[in-house]
Amino acid sequence: MRKTTSVLASWLLLTLTACGAFTQNSGSPMAPIPDRVPSKPLFRSTDELLTALGEGGIDCEVLRRREGGLDCMAEFDGVKVESEISVFDTEVVEEGEIGRSITSRRKEPYSHTLVAAGNWYIRVLDPAYALQVAEALGAVVLPPLFPLPDIPRNPRYANLDSLADALDASVGCERREREKDAANAMTCVTERSKEPCAYLELHDTSAERDDALRLAISVPELPRFIVTAGNWSIQFCDRSLGREAADDLGGVVVS
Repeated sequence: MRKTTSVLASWLLLTLTACGAFTQNSGSPMAPIPDRVPSKPLFRSTDELLTALGEGGIDCEVLRRREGGLDCMAEFDGVKVESEISVFDTEVVEEGEIGRSITSRRKEPYSHTLVAAGNWYIRVLDPAYALQVAEALGAVVLPPLFPLPDIPRNPRYANLDSLADALDASVGCERREREKDAANAMTCVTERSKEPCAYLELHDTSAERDDALRLAISVPELPRFIVTAGNWSIQFCDRSLGREAADDLGGVVVS
C-alpha cells in the first residue's frame, strides 16, 4: 500500500493513457509503484495537472499535444526547461502498468528522472529543477536507477548533530547551518575550506537514501563527491576531503 506523503520535487513530461501508452513496455512484467510515491494528488487530465502546477507557482507553456499527452516549457530562475507530462486513466490502466512504465523510464537506456504522485508522472529534461516541480505538486522525485556500490549497514546516527560531530573529528565541521527546507540536512565548513563544503543528510529508509544518492549524481551541474553508510550521506565539494572522511567514518564512496 502506498503511503500518502508530501515530499520534494521540480519538473514536467509526456502524458500517456491506456491507448497505446504501453507499447514499449508490453513485453515486460508488471511492476509496483514505488512505496514512497504519494497516492495523491490525482488528476483527470494533463490540463488539470497544468492548472495545479500553475497554482503551485510554475507556469508551463504548452509546446505540443499528442494523444493523451503533452510537452511544455517552464522557466526556472531564468532558465527555460522543457518537460513531458504523463497522466493515466486509473479506470483503464492498472497500478502495475503505471509502475512498469515508471520503472522502464528510470532504467537504461532511458535513465530518466521523474516527478511522480497519484496517477501521473513528469519528466523534466533538466533534472536540476525536479525538486521545485515536486514541491509545487506534493510529489516525489524518482531519479534514474543508476547502480550503487554495496553500502555498509553501519554506522548509523540518531541525529544530525551526532553525524556532524563524527565528521568534525575527521575533516572538521564548523559553522553548521540547518537547511530551511530539509529537516534532516545541514551544511558545514571543513578544516580546508572557507565556505560550506560538506552537505550532511540523514535518511529515514534505505530506499530514500539510495534515491537521494542517485539524484545527486544525476545532476552534472552540481559535481559532488559523496560518502555514505547506514542512514546517512555526506556530499563534499573536495575529493580529497571525501576520501579521508570515508576512511574515518567507515563509509563507502559514491561518485
